Amino acid sequence: MKKLIPLVVLTFASMALIAEEDLIAKLDSDNDGRISIEEAAQDASLAAMFAELDTNKDGYLSPSELENQ
Repeated sequence: MKKLIPLVVLTFASMALIAEEDLIAKLDSDNDGRISIEEAAQDASLAAMFAELDTNKDGYLSPSELENQ
C-alpha cells in the first residue's frame, strides 16, 4: 500500500501536466506557448477564470500559471 500512494500521486501529476499541454496546444492559435485572453475566449470556463489565473497580469496564461490552477 505504501508504494501505491506515490504511484497514484505521480499518475495524477502526469495527467495534470498532459491536460495543461493539451489545453495550450488546443487554444494557442499563434503558437507562442501561452494563451492570450482572445485565445482563452474559445473555452468559456478558462475565459471566466483568466484574470485569476494570470498571476503576473501580463495578459497571457503561461504553462506555469496553468500548472498552479
